[in-house]
Amino acid sequence: MAEDRPKHGLEIAYQLTATELLDAMARRFRARVALEGAVAEVHLAKQIAELHQRGVVVEYKEHDLDNYPDFTVVIGSGTAVRIEVKNIRNEPYTRGGSVIAYKVETQKTRVSQDDRTSRFYGVDQFDILAVCLGKLGRDWRQFLFIRASDLARHEQYPHKLAVMQRVPIVGEVSRSASPWHTSLDELLTNWE
Repeated sequence: MAEDRPKHGLEIAYQLTATELLDAMARRFRARVALEGAVAEVHLAKQIAELHQRGVVVEYKEHDLDNYPDFTVVIGSGTAVRIEVKNIRNEPYTRGGSVIAYKVETQKTRVSQDDRTSRFYGVDQFDILAVCLGKLGRDWRQFLFIRASDLARHEQYPHKLAVMQRVPIVGEVSRSASPWHTSLDELLTNWE
């Protein structure tokens, strides 16, 4: 029985069905990693669109460019805030067999031949890191947020971010001393 829906542009471009395309991605690790990155970005875009509807965000743009953050949002004060999206890593920090924190990798995929530090993010390349927690509980809508200025610095290059960042267990974020936030709304509303 033929499907009644129109074919997606990718089905036409690659001469495969949607199921064949999804199966191809499911069988390939790197394709799944790329897909998970896109999934996190789409879910954050939905949150930003909702904040836009509520007036917390005046305008926003998505970017798909090398060396540029994933989103720029403009808040009520007219300030542009750049947001980078990353997924939590599969392997957490542990002690005595217990998970004590999660990890997120803040390093780019490619390195410039002219600058061996180019794979590391500069501390001023984005303003907020949005960490998708989808791999933990399979709720890809859940994020933690932190100002880039609160992230750990690289030991050898203090103007760059450390490759691995500690991400707290979600229940520990509510502590007042934590720089992490469970709500982008909260972080943007208190932006200075």
